[in-house]
Amino acid sequence: MPGRLMAGVVDSGTGLAHRWLRQRGLFAELRALERNDLTGEDTEDSTGDAAGGSAGGTGKIGRSEVLSIRLSRVQAVLLAEAVACSRYRSRSAYLRAGATGRDRRAPILAKAGVLFFWARAHFGENIGPEEQENLKRLGRFLLGIGDVGKMLALIQRHLRAARLAASGRLGGAESLPPAPERVQQRVGSGLSTEVSIRACRERKRLIRENARYSAYSGMSSFVRHVALGWDRNGEILARCAAIAEWMKGCLKGQVGLEGQVGPEDWKQLDGETHRRFGVYLSGPGASGRVDVEGALRRGARHLLGAAPETFASRVPAEL
Repeated sequence: MPGRLMAGVVDSGTGLAHRWLRQRGLFAELRALERNDLTGEDTEDSTGDAAGGSAGGTGKIGRSEVLSIRLSRVQAVLLAEAVACSRYRSRSAYLRAGATGRDRRAPILAKAGVLFFWARAHFGENIGPEEQENLKRLGRFLLGIGDVGKMLALIQRHLRAARLAASGRLGGAESLPPAPERVQQRVGSGLSTEVSIRACRERKRLIRENARYSAYSGMSSFVRHVALGWDRNGEILARCAAIAEWMKGCLKGQVGLEGQVGPEDWKQLDGETHRRFGVYLSGPGASGRVDVEGALRRGARHLLGAAPETFASRVPAEL
């Protein structure tokens, strides 16, 4: 059932609406819990993702089976970075949560939605040190990175990887911007290009079903794309890249973020968005108002996997 049939949902290319995919995962989790056979599959999975995903650490569920997928070297590195910037304790737990649809917020590309979220919250305003500090805290909450420049570098690395993968031109890691040193340290070395996922029979059935109804050629391809966030809509990712590039220019002092962002700086982003995508963020939307509620809200919702208000409600109050 294609995602475009649901109003307000941006088609991701998986052939399933995001909301439906998440609901299927939820019901499968409930069925697995009801069976309550003792195995120990989820004892390692006691922590959810930083962006609000829940893990399956609710006890021992179902008979454990193994699902193996193969990765290229660069895919293995990118996946390891995503796991390192999440609260999952293993690749198996991370992949299981993503492939069942239980957690669509774990990939770094999903967390890149924070750029839409921040831009929507402050569009057109004068931005000073307090608002910049808030962005640092969001980066620390989502990715464990409190430096805005390093957060942008990691996001841009994964955005470029998605773009090259979509065009079939993703080669080695040398074709990508380098990952921040701290993330490299978390990842370590000697990464395996074959990953085994332990999943109870019910979850494995759901993963196969999700793959069968997706637009991908097989289960491995489906799991890889969902885990890396490559199933996200290409134009939304391109808009995210434009915002990231604008923010990078701000940090370099080309526009105002180094000291303060003013109306002229926002106009630069607005003009670039219109030039590349035909959308004025400050132009009239369907209701005659500015289209910030449209372009930026849709981008944040699509990547973060939740309405901006829902995401904001999950951010700890101390941020």
